[in-house]
Amino acid sequence: MKLIKLSHDSLKVIQCQKFSDTEPGSVVKDFNAFLNRVMEKPVPLSKGKRQPVQKWTTFLNEELVEPDRPELKRPLTIHYPSVLGLYLLIRASGLGRIIIAGTNKLHLVINDNIMAQWQNLTPVEQYFSLLDAWLTRGNSDIIGEELHGRDHRPLSCSGVNFLRQAAFNEEPISPIGLEALPISLGAYNVALLKLFGLAIIQWQSTHQLAHLQFTTLGVTLLNAFQKSVDLHGLALPAGCEDILYEDDGMLKVVKPWRKDVKQLLHPSDAQLHDSYIINASIFAYKCQRTLIVPVSASLEQLAIAVLSAFSFSTNHLHCFVYEDSYGDVYKIADPRLRPQHTDYTNDTNLKDLRPTPGAQIRFLYNLNEPWEFILDIMGGIDEKINAISITDRRGEPPIEY
Repeated sequence: MKLIKLSHDSLKVIQCQKFSDTEPGSVVKDFNAFLNRVMEKPVPLSKGKRQPVQKWTTFLNEELVEPDRPELKRPLTIHYPSVLGLYLLIRASGLGRIIIAGTNKLHLVINDNIMAQWQNLTPVEQYFSLLDAWLTRGNSDIIGEELHGRDHRPLSCSGVNFLRQAAFNEEPISPIGLEALPISLGAYNVALLKLFGLAIIQWQSTHQLAHLQFTTLGVTLLNAFQKSVDLHGLALPAGCEDILYEDDGMLKVVKPWRKDVKQLLHPSDAQLHDSYIINASIFAYKCQRTLIVPVSASLEQLAIAVLSAFSFSTNHLHCFVYEDSYGDVYKIADPRLRPQHTDYTNDTNLKDLRPTPGAQIRFLYNLNEPWEFILDIMGGIDEKINAISITDRRGEPPIEY
């Protein structure tokens, strides 16, 4: 285990920093404004990039401490970098999950399990929880954006080279860097530097920087984390002993620095039940089947049960697609596709997905012209059953051929 050691001066900077919902930046206050809106009503997302739709983005932008002011007549979501940055945080923290709510309808909803943790955190704990999510899980892919470099997270993409040389410092970023950063780092990541109070930023126009200069806190924190984050590419390499890659790694790092940090967000360890109630739907045809599935059932058994419930054959290839709370996507393929994939339905059980109420699983059948079934985890029951059973049928299923 390698602890991150700070110099006396660096430690003093962090210990003397006041943390509130608006200090050192407004990230905590703005993030909670975002959360409050999601709790009030699911957020509609675009089908392509799966980002908040423009109308909702404009509405939330006006509630921020410092709203973005795009100069375009018809700005898109991407032209509100602060909102998009906050969206990255809600996905990377696990506090928001994406569900399919109907044909071509995607919504962002609250992850209740992690939300319960969030509400018990103090502002300083919320700050470092969000910083942890951003640096270690803030992959641009989970918000439909793309960065170049060996990794798509903020401190290991190619854009970081315009922020520092050997180390971060308080000198203003060069004009070349200012021109490149909105694209190479992502304007949303630039906005997050300001929201976290790590940098002083001025925009010249939409997606054009006029000034960027790190604060003393920004230099201290980013230099402390860059070796851990940057050199290892934010993915756990074989034999890595860095503390940040352990469970609650950020907490173990920050607790020696700040006595007021007792806990941070951590992955929810959902309790497994004996069986689960699953609603399987084909939204386009308004038909649904309710199944009770033993937690030990294989996904191959689940695939056969779903197809049978809708009077489909089992002649074609199938796969399951599961997205976890942090936006990581897993595909579990038909065993007839070996060895093209890593995980297969005949040796993966429902319990391996750690099912939680509110989670969804996509089931695709006939991969050339796929039928899409949406499996909603409704809840768990402590009742042991030997086989999958159907408890309810609603709507007429479509004809397979």
